[in-house]
Amino acid sequence: MRRWIAARGRPTGAANARRLRARGESLDSITFRDAVVADIPALAELHVTMWNATYRTSRGPSVATRTAQWERVFARADRRDFVLVLEDHAGRLIGFTWGVPSESASEPPAGFGGELSKIYLRWEYHGLGLGRRMMAETARRFLERSITSFVLFADPANPTIGFYDRLGGERLRNDRGVFDGAYAWRDVRTLID
Repeated sequence: MRRWIAARGRPTGAANARRLRARGESLDSITFRDAVVADIPALAELHVTMWNATYRTSRGPSVATRTAQWERVFARADRRDFVLVLEDHAGRLIGFTWGVPSESASEPPAGFGGELSKIYLRWEYHGLGLGRRMMAETARRFLERSITSFVLFADPANPTIGFYDRLGGERLRNDRGVFDGAYAWRDVRTLID
């Protein structure tokens, strides 16, 4: 119920499309690219902003904490993980995903080649098809690393969790047979347009 109420407080795709046009933007003006070290400050700010907005709190990790975390990620030698970012026409980060191969994940997902550790998109860009494109680009990046399956762990209270259902994510059950937010894609190619 809490998730349903939170989801109703978000703008609709139609409203976001009108606002996008009013700002002089188009979906064609949004760029997908791999993140670089110089993106860390904007990535940390976006991470904090979207985590707090999603969970309706201001008590999440600070920008300084997220900056330090992202600095550790980007400082690793021989990285196989990837961070995909989306930028608007002005170069502002509006979304990101973080894909991690199983051998690099903190809790490797049994039987899956990778984990989609993070996916966030500013709410004013929801409902425009960008989330689907983010998942397709993420799937491509996994395939580039010869990873054909992945899992993600979502908070069941996340108001956007239905997005994973609509994209064909398989709800995984824990050892007690309860769904606690884990989704799987056993073939990442199903996400690619």
